[in-house]
Amino acid sequence: MTLPPVPKSAALMSTALALAEQTPRSSKRLLSVVLAAGESKRFEGAKLAQLIPSLSAAETREQAIICTHVELLQQLHCQDLDLERQDTHSPQHMPLLVILGAHQHVLQPLLAELNSRHPFDILINPHWHTGLASSVSLAASYAKEQGFDAMLLTLADQVALSADDYRQLILTWHETGKDVAAHYLDDLGVPAIFNASTLPLFTHLSGDRGAKSILKQQAQQGALVAITLPRAAIDIDTQADLASWLALKE
Repeated sequence: MTLPPVPKSAALMSTALALAEQTPRSSKRLLSVVLAAGESKRFEGAKLAQLIPSLSAAETREQAIICTHVELLQQLHCQDLDLERQDTHSPQHMPLLVILGAHQHVLQPLLAELNSRHPFDILINPHWHTGLASSVSLAASYAKEQGFDAMLLTLADQVALSADDYRQLILTWHETGKDVAAHYLDDLGVPAIFNASTLPLFTHLSGDRGAKSILKQQAQQGALVAITLPRAAIDIDTQADLASWLALKE
C-alpha cells in the first residue's frame, strides 16, 4: 500500500521534535541579568554603591550592594546546575549581563575587579529616565540577539536573596521548561526566568512597568511555575530601608 505524501509542514514539525528529543536539557543557555539602571530617587543617591557586609564566608568585609549581588550570581556555576555541560573540570560561570544607567559613572568602576576575575557584559541604558521597562526591554533584546534559551531577571537591591534561592529558580526552570517566578507578599515578582518564546512580549512594555504584567499573563496561560521566595520581599528603596537591613545583619 502506498502511503499518502506527508505535508511539508508536518514533516518539518516531526524533524523539529526529533531534534528536540536529541538535544540534552543541559545544553540550554541561560543568561543572568542584573537590572541596575534606576535613578534611586527615593534613596536620594547612588543606592547600589552603598556598602553592606559581604556574602563571602572566607573573609569579613564590606562591599557595594551591586558588587555583592553580582558576586552572588557569579557563584552559580553551570556544572552545579547541570547546565551547559562541557568536557572540563573547571567551573563554568553562567553568562551575566548588567544593565546600568543613571549612576553608571559611579557603579561601573566598582564592578571592574569582579569583571576582571569572571568577565561579564555591561550595557548602558541611555533611556533609563523613561522607567524600568526600557531596561527590561534592553535585556530581553540582548538575550534574544545572543541566542539564549532564557533569561533570569534580577534586581540588585533585593539584598536578602541567597544563592540557594536563585538555584531553586533555575533548577525549577530546568526541570519544567516553563517560565518561573518568585512568589512573595501574595503576588508574583522577580527574580524570574523567562523563556526565549516569552521575550518578544517585553517590547510592549513602557514606563515603570516591569515584568509583573507578563508574569501574570503567563501564569493565566499555564506557562509559568511560581515558587515561594519570602526573602524576595526585602529590598532597599530608602535610606531607612538600608539602615533597617544593616541593623538586622549585626
